[in-house]
Amino acid sequence: MDRIRIQRNVKRIEVNDKGEILELDFDDLNLPYNFYAMIKQFETDRVKFTKDLAEKLKGKSDAESVDEMIAAERELNIYMRDAVDKVFGEGTCRKVYGDILPSVEMHMQFFDALTPYFEEEAKRRQEKMNKYSARRMGNA
Repeated sequence: MDRIRIQRNVKRIEVNDKGEILELDFDDLNLPYNFYAMIKQFETDRVKFTKDLAEKLKGKSDAESVDEMIAAERELNIYMRDAVDKVFGEGTCRKVYGDILPSVEMHMQFFDALTPYFEEEAKRRQEKMNKYSARRMGNA
């Protein structure tokens, strides 16, 4: 019987001191699309969040402002945690951050750590396509 095996391009990255693994399946083109869309959406939402919070705090006392700020920041971080889990798989935030509600700063560290993998993959794909195109045109 003839067989065809497709080589998979899955990057396995250890994400904590417990040895848990995050798998980046670069064969799924939804992954880079969703990753960069999520980051872009976060930037948009962060600007809106800041404006909305400033509006909410107008005329409030310091005590009221602190409560509002804590509640708003918690809401933003729940939103970000859920978005990260949606892109990378349920339980990703627990693996990466532990059993906490991660801050915006922690998410930024995570995204900065992941970005080189996505850039490396984009470069690899471009080189592969250039090589394939040259072969098709008889230039290889």
